[in-house]
Amino acid sequence: MNRTRMGLLMVFCLSLLTSVSLSAQAVPAGEPDTEAFLDANFQLQQAYTGVLCVSGDGSCPSTITMSVPCLTQACSHPTSDYAVTKVFETIQEAADNALPGTLVIIMPGRYRGVEIEGSGGEDGGYIHFLGWGDPGTVIIDALARPDVSFLRHQFYFIAAHHYIIQNLAFEGAENGAGIFLSGNFGGTGQFAHHFIISNVYSHDHGVWGLHTTSTNEVVIQDSIFTNSGEEHGAYISGSGDNMVIRRNVFQGNNAAGLQVNADPQSATSQVFYWLQTSTGDTCGWTEADVDFTGSATWPDLKACYDQQGLPDLGAFFEDGVSEGFIIEQNVVTGNGAAGGAGINLASLRHSVVRNNLIYGNAAAGIVCWDNSYAEQKELESSEFGCRDVTIVNNTLVDETGNRGALILSNDNHDMRVVNNIIVRDRFDAYELGVRSGWGLRSSHNYLTALAVEPLPGIRVLDTQSVSGSIVAPAVADALAQFVNPGFAPWILEDAVWPALNPERPDYHLQADSPLGSSGDASIAPVLDVNGQPRRGPEIGALALGG
Repeated sequence: MNRTRMGLLMVFCLSLLTSVSLSAQAVPAGEPDTEAFLDANFQLQQAYTGVLCVSGDGSCPSTITMSVPCLTQACSHPTSDYAVTKVFETIQEAADNALPGTLVIIMPGRYRGVEIEGSGGEDGGYIHFLGWGDPGTVIIDALARPDVSFLRHQFYFIAAHHYIIQNLAFEGAENGAGIFLSGNFGGTGQFAHHFIISNVYSHDHGVWGLHTTSTNEVVIQDSIFTNSGEEHGAYISGSGDNMVIRRNVFQGNNAAGLQVNADPQSATSQVFYWLQTSTGDTCGWTEADVDFTGSATWPDLKACYDQQGLPDLGAFFEDGVSEGFIIEQNVVTGNGAAGGAGINLASLRHSVVRNNLIYGNAAAGIVCWDNSYAEQKELESSEFGCRDVTIVNNTLVDETGNRGALILSNDNHDMRVVNNIIVRDRFDAYELGVRSGWGLRSSHNYLTALAVEPLPGIRVLDTQSVSGSIVAPAVADALAQFVNPGFAPWILEDAVWPALNPERPDYHLQADSPLGSSGDASIAPVLDVNGQPRRGPEIGALALGG
């Protein structure tokens, strides 16, 4: 598989998001701030230090021609010839022998997963697991160690770092996730970090397609997460920071499509458990105190940590906050039968949510809240709502549903909600409440209804004449703005790898829609959800026309 083939693989996966033909380049155009973020946080090697191969029948090539993948358009890695130095029957054996900079190619077939703890690559030397074949031909369908009851996940990384996982299908983890990344902070005092998840199909798991906790610096891109049985397509938890989640499809998951929940209640207990493990001094607090409804708060446990003179772990500390996220160009549909928004966000800070197409979800479209921290801790307000999050140029469309399409609740501050299409046949299609007005700028949106609890501190609200927002007379009028609205699934899953549904809706704006020129161009992204340049100050995730 040479570089050209890898470029075609990338384009194949990207085509799930768009009906527009993409050029056969390895890396599509990106937003300038995304490109800068990736350059600053992910230093991949120029070449591999060695190549290992995994094959159930020993059928590995002796040499390959390959280049290290790129994350940005400016990146250029040379194509080189490599000798395959060792062949293994299992991924676990190859993982145990991989050194920083190693490429592990996995030949077509079905395999057990892998468990890795406390090891990995380095900056300029990621360990790369790559499915060596057409999409869907390398399948992970069993646990690494089924004899150990708590290892419920197929690819399970604990306090590990600097890995790439690419072109693999994960299916059927009965009680866990296809991919699980964890620092296990309460047991190790560490975070996992620096993972790139690209071109994976993770589906039909008992709980999650992907789950991270106590994990920083992650890219999740060009992947598909479907049919999680209990919870979410992808679940980012445990105070994780600095992530790019882009160009994915989240479809048919029982709860949220994408859940980003820093989980301040669990952060409280994780700090407690690390104190218990490392020093034995919990300042008199007990497990009952740090339970979700217990009397101890996160500041109480942090004060206990600080008074013992323990190291300042900076971003690698369970603080109940996630920050530095870019969530863009995803398609989110058919989720939420058990509740949970298409994109569910708790205690997220200094982040952007843009260019996402969110339609046909049973519960909400986008929700920001504090994981009910104030309510469960019986506090008057919470420090764990969302802060400084820009929600811009998203399209959220549903005819019916059991919650509003966009909800800001439970102590969100300094939010910006601009250039969004918000359609649902409810009086609270767009809902603001529970101390979520401070510093809010909500303008240039197109919405079917707005429900506002009396809130202090709003800068600009859609009902103000200066807002530039437009209220649709009815849902039917809103749907008429689109080329071919509907609620059919985005992808079909009747083959080894999903294909675009030919009956999927088209949420491009009609050529004569006033929404094509009613947005705020000063805050709009450069591209739309399909990665195409915007034609003007449009409202919503897609540009004018088809």
